[in-house]
Amino acid sequence: MMDKMLKALKLTCKDVYPLISENRDHPLSFFSRVRLKIHLGMCELCKIYQKQLDFLCKIARVLGKEESKVLEETHLKPEVKEKIQKWIEEKS
Repeated sequence: MMDKMLKALKLTCKDVYPLISENRDHPLSFFSRVRLKIHLGMCELCKIYQKQLDFLCKIARVLGKEESKVLEETHLKPEVKEKIQKWIEEKS
């Protein structure tokens, strides 16, 4: 019985990579969160991957904000600026 439970909780690194990404986009189920935490508690490589992904997302947000500032400084029609601003917000 215990072996089956442990086997169900065990994830490979290949299984974990998509979960790390999914966790950034939406909440995982309780079972998936537990499995992810167990794996991250044991696997340094996946922890590094998670930190790298966090870092890249932060950089992307900063760059998106900088693009917004550049947009404010340009001399475009307000409607065009608004369309571009909405597009940037949707992509961030």
